[in-house]
Formats: sequence, structure tokens, C-alpha cells
Amino acid sequence: MDADLEKYANDESDSTSGITDYCTVWEKLGKSDANFQKAQDTIRDQLYVTPAADYASQLGLKFSNLGDGRGFTAGIAGFCSGTGDGWDVIQEYHRLTGGSDDFSSMDANLEKYANDESDSTSGIEDYCKIWEDLGKNDANFRKAQDTIRDKLYVTPAIDYANELGLKFSITQGQLYDAGIEHGTGEDADGLGSLIKNTNAAFTSDDTSDNSGSTLTINGNQVDEITWLKKFLEVRTEDLKNPKEKDNQGGDYWAQTTYRIESYQYAVEQKEYTWTSTVKLLDNDDTEFHYEYCEYLNDGRGYTAGVGGFCTGTSDAWEVIKVYHELTGGTDDFSPMDATLEQYAQSENDNTAGLEDYCKVWGSLANDANFRKAQDTIRDKLYLTPSQDYADELGLKLSISKGQMYDAGLEHGVTGDRDTLDMLIKETNESITGDMSGDSGSTLTINGHQVDEIAWLTEFLKVRTNDLKNPKEAYNGAEGYWAQSVYRIESYQYAIDQKQYKWTSSAKFLDNDGSPVTVSCDTSMKKRARRMARRNTFARRNETVI
Repeated sequence: MDADLEKYANDESDSTSGITDYCTVWEKLGKSDANFQKAQDTIRDQLYVTPAADYASQLGLKFSNLGDGRGFTAGIAGFCSGTGDGWDVIQEYHRLTGGSDDFSSMDANLEKYANDESDSTSGIEDYCKIWEDLGKNDANFRKAQDTIRDKLYVTPAIDYANELGLKFSITQGQLYDAGIEHGTGEDADGLGSLIKNTNAAFTSDDTSDNSGSTLTINGNQVDEITWLKKFLEVRTEDLKNPKEKDNQGGDYWAQTTYRIESYQYAVEQKEYTWTSTVKLLDNDDTEFHYEYCEYLNDGRGYTAGVGGFCTGTSDAWEVIKVYHELTGGTDDFSPMDATLEQYAQSENDNTAGLEDYCKVWGSLANDANFRKAQDTIRDKLYLTPSQDYADELGLKLSISKGQMYDAGLEHGVTGDRDTLDMLIKETNESITGDMSGDSGSTLTINGHQVDEIAWLTEFLKVRTNDLKNPKEAYNGAEGYWAQSVYRIESYQYAIDQKQYKWTSSAKFLDNDGSPVTVSCDTSMKKRARRMARRNTFARRNETVI
């Protein structure tokens, strides 16, 4: 496309002729290509960040101290030296660096201002300069910011969204945005209180917006977008008239109602579901991504939905057949039926005749019948069989059960020489004597007493070898399986951390090899669903477990 792109750039032309694949290519590279991500960062900084900073410097402007009573504001989530989150980031950075870095000389003041919730910047005059330098160049500092952002804002916002039963990206995104500005706690201005005040407004059913998603609020049926509109009203009022004294400094909050206006505009445009263009909460979210659809060039056609269902195997066609049953047989997939059935039966990677497949799949993400179809096939083909194997083996630990499900999703549960049943068989055959351990759970394998974690460790070795050297040629397509051994490394890390039982949380590695703490549901079924979501995102090279 180079010739067309150069011409349109030089002419400042709006034309898209000859570059119809532009967005597809951009999205593909943006997800997984480090060089392309670096190229974007470089040009962003060159054209926008650096010039803006230069102008600020020339004018003597200091955007870092907003006059809002919170000291310096910095980083990807507006971490403040006068609250606690700025200090939390720096403590996490100290942990990653071993305790001695450019911030160390300010530690006493930073800790004091955080504990006192002080607006003072005395003794930390170089704070913003150091923050900016490290933010540009230090991977550990970026990682520290990500960790604290997720811990203090992303995860709590997700938890609230799940409690409410929110389905739309726009509503989930608004909770995250509100949590960043108001805090996620339950003080008078916190996100918890905003939600409580919003819920109190609904004393009867209200489904007037008819968005397709209904919440149960105080026993009443409330349309999700109707709820969001009320939440935006409550938040706007709180920004204009904050209840907590420390939120009233300088009328700063009252000046930020543009954030609400942006969401109100999106509501008016009915932009409820954000798929490829908005990735807010993609990391560590607990929403099941029914809308996901992508061609991965792994020999399996399109991969989509909560179970990574593929057009080139048979599971995607199984989902669509169940959906047909639920809709009565005529829906948006119907024109593709013959092609889908053919590709499923022949295990064909071809996408000819399926040009609208991902568009249709994404558009049905909020269709209750389509979600039910995905859940049904995911459970039938992967969740239930994998847990049947776990039961047969006598597995008791969450980590082992989760690994069975994760392996079943990627390898398939049964059917060829690389599937879960064969991995279990190979693992068991490798055990020729008793194996001790500290897990507190013992299996009987070939008449030997084997610690469950010792068995799982052997299973991970077998699976790693199979990913690198699959026995079936079609599983080695494009080296895709070999690239996914980070999934094993994540489980191995959890074993090293002795994260055997998942109750409230578990420690894993994300897909880039960075430690993360993942909140866990209490039932095995929900935990397994979370692992299914990890599988889907792992295929997209995103940091989700």
C-alpha cells in the first residue's frame, strides 16, 4: 500500500481506495508486533508529546501540579503524591529495582505526604523530571505503573461491573473512568457511593432504552443504558458539588464534566459495545469476550468467542448450529451455513465466502441466545470433559484443574495425538515410582503414590514438548503452538509461588512474563471460564489470565 499511502499523505487526501485492508493490517500488527508498537510510540512522541512539552517549558507551565489538593499528578492513571497511589507506584518500582533508584532520595517525603494526604511538594522538586525520564525509558517503571493501576482501579471497577451484571463496554469503561477520578472506595464521592446513589434512583422497572441488556436493581428490571444515563447524572452532580472537602480544592472536579459529556455523546450514538477500536479494560477484565473474532493464520480459519471457536475445526459450526436452534433457524449466520459446514467437515482454513463472519459474530455479542450458544458448546466440548479427566485422576487443586481446562482448549480434549487425553497418558507413562511433594494431595498413578503438584509439573513438561514438537502436522502451522509456551511458564510460575488453591486470588505471569495477581471466583466452573477467557486473549497476545 506504500504508493497509495504516500500519495494520500502528500495530497492530504481522504480517499481509501487501494488501502481497504489498512485497518485489518494495522490492528493485527498493533496487537503483536513490538516494532510496530515502537514505531507508533516514536512518532507520537516526535509529533505531539515532545513539542507539547517544549511549549510548556517555554511558557513556564507546570501541568503536573493541578492545584487540586493532591500534590503532583503523574503517569497513566493520574497517580498523586498527595494521596497514596503515587507512593504505591514508587514502592512497587523499588521492589523491581531492588530498592535503590532515582526516587530513593525522596522516599521519606513521599511516604509522609502519602500518609498525611498532603498537597506539599517541598523536597520532591525533581519528582516530575524523574517520573518523566523513567516513564519514557524504564520498563520496570512502566510495569510498576501498570501493576498499581490494575490493583487500585481496573480490578475494583471490574468487580463492581460484575456485581451489577454490566454487559456493555461503554458502561464498564465508565466505571473505570469514574474509579480513576473519584477513587474506587465507598467514601461520599467514591465509585461505590456513586453506584449506590444511582441504584437508589430506581424504585420501579425501567427498560425504556431497550438496549438489549437488563440489570436487576433493587428487585427492579432496569435497562443497562438507562442505568448508565442515571449514573452519568449522579456523577456530574458529584463533580460539580463534591461531598468530601478534599475533593473541593480549586474547583478542579467541576471543570472535568467534559468526561461525562464524552460518554453521553457515545450513548447518543448508540456506541455501546467497543470491540477492536477500544481496548479499555482488556487487561485483567473478567467480562467474557463473546464478540472476539480474528484470523490467526494458524490453520484453523477464524478464531472467535469465549472458547476460541474455529471455523476450520468444528466447534464454531457447533456454536452456530445451537444458535440456529435457539433462533428458530433463520439468523445472520444462515447465508454462510453451507460454507461453514463444509469447512468444519473438511477442517479447512479457508475463509472464502465468510467475509462477513467476524462482523456478524461481533454484532451478536449482546444477543442472549448467541451467548448461550457459546456457553453451551464451550462447556460441552471443553469445560465438562476436562473436569471429567480431572476427576478421574483425582485432582483436588485449583491449579491442576485449571491446567486441564487450559490444555483442553488449546490442544482439544480428544481426537488426535496432541489432545489432552494423550498428554495425560504420556504423563502417566513417564511415572515409574512414588513422587513426594508438599501439596497435601496425593494421586495414585500406575500403582505409585504421586504428589499432585509433582504430577502437574510432569504434565507441564509433556505439554511444553508437545507445543514445541506437535505430533500432528496441522498443529504446527506457522509455529503458532510453539509460540504459546508462555502459557506453561505462567502455570510454572504459579507452582513456584505455591499458588495451588485459588480462593480469593492467585499469582501468575502475564503473556509478557510479568507477575500479576488475578482475582478468582469461588466456583470451579467460574474459574474455568476465566481460564477460557485467558485462552482467547492469549491468542491475541494480550496480558490476560
